[in-house]
Amino acid sequence: IEAVELQARVALILSSLFEDRHHFQRDLYPYALAQIATAQRPHRQIPTGGSPSPQLSNYPWRYADAATGRLEQQSSPALLAARGVDTIVGNGEFCLRPHLAFNINHRTLRARAYLIATGAVAHYPLIPGIQESGYLTIDRLSSLVDRPIPHRWAIIGSETIGVELAQTLARLGCQVTLIVETAQILPYEDPDLAGQIQIQLEADGVQIYLATVVTNISQDDGSKFAIFGDESIEIDEIFVALPDRPLVESFNLSGVGVEYNDKGISIDRYLGTSHRQIYACGSVCGNVFGGYHSQHLERYEAKIAVANALNKRQRKIDYSGYDRLPWAIYTDPPLARVGMTSGAATTSNRRDLIILKQYFKTCPKAILDNVTSGFSQIIVTRQGKILGAEIIGQNAPELIQILAVAIQQQLKISDLTNIPCLSPSYMEIIDRAAQEWQAHQRQRRHRTGWFAAMIDRLQQFLGSLVLSRLSWWK
Repeated sequence: IEAVELQARVALILSSLFEDRHHFQRDLYPYALAQIATAQRPHRQIPTGGSPSPQLSNYPWRYADAATGRLEQQSSPALLAARGVDTIVGNGEFCLRPHLAFNINHRTLRARAYLIATGAVAHYPLIPGIQESGYLTIDRLSSLVDRPIPHRWAIIGSETIGVELAQTLARLGCQVTLIVETAQILPYEDPDLAGQIQIQLEADGVQIYLATVVTNISQDDGSKFAIFGDESIEIDEIFVALPDRPLVESFNLSGVGVEYNDKGISIDRYLGTSHRQIYACGSVCGNVFGGYHSQHLERYEAKIAVANALNKRQRKIDYSGYDRLPWAIYTDPPLARVGMTSGAATTSNRRDLIILKQYFKTCPKAILDNVTSGFSQIIVTRQGKILGAEIIGQNAPELIQILAVAIQQQLKISDLTNIPCLSPSYMEIIDRAAQEWQAHQRQRRHRTGWFAAMIDRLQQFLGSLVLSRLSWWK
């Protein structure tokens, strides 16, 4: 679409490796399932002894399939064709002679430039016996629409998609075991926040094994067995939640001189590859900030890559600020963060940092909604500059975006007190944090007196003067 808007003639090649028609909305599939699971919250039916497993309804899967299908229609081949995009489905590869081209379905496509945006696919594990026993990944999750829902699940891996799915399956009435190799379920998150999510998962009935490696998968009489250490569990289905791997195979990239490795395609500052006509963007390049892929970052890369592929004037990619992108994990309660974490602030040994912590149990809206668990943490400097925030609780993904905008616009925490705040609303969590900082400043001025305040101002002035001198010297 970006190339069409630049009045280019575009052929979009969709690999037939993606058999699932909802592949491009795959990350939203567990989210759609979770909406039904949270709404239903059925009584857990855990079989004991030799009693049969309860029959689980396919309705949540049908709902998720229909919802993601409606989203997929927004980028359907018919709509793309209406905008002038020629969509071709199949498996092809680059060829170098006599000219650089792409061969697919007995056709040879030649273009001024080629953009590789194949993304990433679910990682296939090397656990002995898992290939013979069979397993599911996020790409294959929608296949359960037309078959009975397994009752006993083992989820292997610490990716967020596995944590979200574990809670959803437990709330749908399944027996779920979550097995991770790391010391906590969400290795990129603050231990206190990850601990809160773990407590909720265990309350929902998820059995969690930390720092555990599955050594073998076996199958007998229709049941599967996951073996780790001296233990084994009997299960009906395995879901693998390992990091995605870039999709670079089968396109003959090495044959045309495009360099790549296990982490993705090698690119320069202009998103060009080692071949001057071939560009790459998105998760196929392996760019990860904060531990997760970002759709916002991928859209930004696509804009730069298309512009550079079609124009002689080259524009450099600028990743500054993308370490401050907001992230969210859609468990219940959800977890969201942006910028510096409280753990990083604690270990940084910086004396000018303040962590403003507010609990949902003090928010009128949360009290009225009977959702009083959760808290927010905003990391600021003594001067009020916002460096980061973490929120776990109701509406956390929406609240974190307000703080992300504040960080991007370089607003201070005191500026947030000037934002009109409805009451009752969850925005009061942020408003109360800003008021807490103002109270902290009043106490500090009262405690230190006017002389210490003048010393602080003098230190700030001398610091800025030294920095300006250093910048001039550079």
